[in-house]
Amino acid sequence: MPKYFGPKIFTAMALGAALSLGTLPGPAIAAGQSATVHSVTSMATASSIAPASANSISVAAARKLDRNPSHLDVFVNKSYPLKPARYTPKTSTVSGTGIRLRPEAAGAYNKMVKAAKKSGVRVKLISGYRSYNRQAQLFNQYSRMYGKKYAERISAKPGTSEHQTGLAADVGNYNGACALQSCFEGTPVGKWMKKNAHKYGFILRYPKGQESVTGYAYEPWHFRYVGTSLAKSYKNSGAKTFEHFHGVASTKKNSPKTVKGTAKTTANLNMRSGAGAGNRVILTIPRGKSVKLTGSKKSGWYQVTYKSKTGWVSGTYLSNVSMPKSETKKKETKKPSPKPNSSSKKTTANLNMRAGAGTSNRVILTIPKGKTVKATGKTKSGWLQVTYKSKTGWVSGTYLSNTSTPKKSKPKTESSPKKKVKTKTTTANLNMRTGNSTKKQVVLTIPKGKKVEIIGSKKSGWYPVKFKSKKGWVSGTYLK
Repeated sequence: MPKYFGPKIFTAMALGAALSLGTLPGPAIAAGQSATVHSVTSMATASSIAPASANSISVAAARKLDRNPSHLDVFVNKSYPLKPARYTPKTSTVSGTGIRLRPEAAGAYNKMVKAAKKSGVRVKLISGYRSYNRQAQLFNQYSRMYGKKYAERISAKPGTSEHQTGLAADVGNYNGACALQSCFEGTPVGKWMKKNAHKYGFILRYPKGQESVTGYAYEPWHFRYVGTSLAKSYKNSGAKTFEHFHGVASTKKNSPKTVKGTAKTTANLNMRSGAGAGNRVILTIPRGKSVKLTGSKKSGWYQVTYKSKTGWVSGTYLSNVSMPKSETKKKETKKPSPKPNSSSKKTTANLNMRAGAGTSNRVILTIPKGKTVKATGKTKSGWLQVTYKSKTGWVSGTYLSNTSTPKKSKPKTESSPKKKVKTKTTTANLNMRTGNSTKKQVVLTIPKGKKVEIIGSKKSGWYPVKFKSKKGWVSGTYLK
């Protein structure tokens, strides 16, 4: 469960590489140099973080929870920490990787990978066992970078992580596509794992839309080994989460229901699929019936609910209209962030473009010596983000030289004088039609008292008009 997606400072690929190596991001190393990576244990004091209390959420278990960390079905989350908190399992290295898992999980993982390969899918193990101290380092790091509240959404406190059991595996595509990102669900490996993982004893631990229950945002890459029997039972149960399966899903306070408005029909009234007479009729509501208003209104049409059906009706045939009260939120106006000035630079050696700022990141391509690249303006620890042949990535600034790129100035254009817009006001609810006749189709109904733009010459007592981006014809009898 390497919960580190979203923040701007690191790319998902950079963090994925850091975790798979068991290190946090460190100082950048110039391209071409080699470095031996060691696990750092002095970055944070593990004891500085207390494990979450088992009483932090008041829930009643529907079945007995297995809290023994040595068992495959041990239950652990923010509210149910490991006991002891510093539990260390026996692990073995998964063949073909430098990542460790419990032997049972490692064996099952290997079987699953072979089965996936036969189906034409290549599964890559990104992260597995993490110790209490390692988890403390990560959590402290994220807390300093993003604040504790955000860190708790993307990272587990030490003693509460499934990775500490040696039974959790983060997986990805061999080509690195959507690594540790929500878009992983749509990749070949993501789709195969969702459909088949339970057959080998793995369950998707943090499903979409269940953050309020699991405590973590959606992670389509995080799978927990529980054994084939329990995994299949969980899959067949239809439970939304492992918490639901065990009857310990936290209960949220019911939010106040939105008070819906009402209205009454004054004639047999067609409910349509959209706001306009040109849309499909869903059903006809009899005269004198009450309908519920959802609160949406458009060009004189109201969205309503009647007999479990929802659609749009013309407001011309509604009476006693009572719109629901809704709190209008003030729109926050974001100031546009200044765009970084892009400049051209030239490579002074054959230079690797990588997925992140550092030599531990995946090589995207090698840029030949003497080639011109475009810098996006983003820099980090001596590395620059550049674009070359439609590919964007990071390169060491040590092997770049400047080339002058004069800024293009936009030519000034003379503003043409604005045309004077001619408008008229409706004196009644007025049908806009596709032509200058009552036989023509109704485009929409313009409410009484609304201004319309006259866009052409009067013809047979009718005006061509524009109202709310719609164009059509209206009778001049009801215009002033």
